[in-house]
Parts: sequence; structure tokens; C-alpha cells
Amino acid sequence: MVVKILNLVLIVLIGILIVAVKQIPKHISEYWLEDTKNKNTRQLQVESYFKEIGGQEQLKILTEWANMLIDIEYFKEKYTGEKSDNVNNLILNTLIYGSDRTVKLLSLYMQNVYLQNDSSQKEYDQLVNTAYIVSSLKEDFTGYAISPQTLLKLQITDYKDNKQIFEDAEKRIRQKIKE
Repeated sequence: MVVKILNLVLIVLIGILIVAVKQIPKHISEYWLEDTKNKNTRQLQVESYFKEIGGQEQLKILTEWANMLIDIEYFKEKYTGEKSDNVNNLILNTLIYGSDRTVKLLSLYMQNVYLQNDSSQKEYDQLVNTAYIVSSLKEDFTGYAISPQTLLKLQITDYKDNKQIFEDAEKRIRQKIKE
């Protein structure tokens, strides 16, 4: 009689264990799904907040960087010489309102500025990096992605003659972004 009771208890425990083991994958997938939903909701809240309070500021920042890309004289007038406050404000605003991708591009841009060499490679890298920043800001602000090479074609009249140089600069920047 005791053996029958122990067998019955053992069968019930094994049944409960089997049901519990079968439910584990379901609970894990529900946990992952809920975690993903929470992360997406948080990301949407952050984006909505920045769009709400910073839309006009983002537009100003995008305009400044686009002007730097399109009109070198504008850049010289506004950001060289003793106008370091203008540069610092642009960097600060880009840092505040740019995405993580934009901030990474901004840091690459600034690291290139700090380099001591004045080679043509540095100049091409800066130009392409500026195009990358404009492209990234445009995507941050509007959601539309535009290739940096397309932006370079807007203003550079000898783009075809120097296409390989620009593509090499783009490769160097993409490599640095991955690091």
C-alpha cells in the first residue's frame, strides 16, 4: 500500500515537473518580448521628447552643418579665427540633439581637427566627415537617409575626377566608426 502511494506521488510530481519544464520557454519568450516592448517604448518616448522640445534647434543645427558643407566661405566667416564660441555652441548643440551615430561622427570630426598634419587627406576626410554629419542629422531630424556621397555631389564640381579620393575617405571614416 505504501508503495502504491509513493508511486502515485512520484507520478504526480513527475507530471508537475513536465508541465513546469514545458512552460519555461513560454515564460522566457514572454519576458524577452516584454523587455523589447519596454525598450522600444522608452526609445519612442525619448525621440518624441527631443522632437517636441528640440525640433527648431535640430533644424538650426542641420542648417549650420549643411552650410558648412555647401559654402566654405560661410564656414570661414562664422567658425574660424577668434570665433571659438560659435564652434563650441555648434558642438554642444550637436551633442545634445544628435543621435548616438551623429555624436560619434562629431567626435571623429573633432579628432581629425586636432590632428597636427595639414595633408590633403585630412581635408578630404573632414569634408566627407562633414557630409556624414549632415546625412546623420538629416536622418535624425526627418527620418530620411541620404548618402554622404550624394551630398558631396551637390557642391563639388570636380567630384567625378576625385571620386576615388572621396570613396577612400569614406572607407576610412566607416572603419573609424566601427572601432
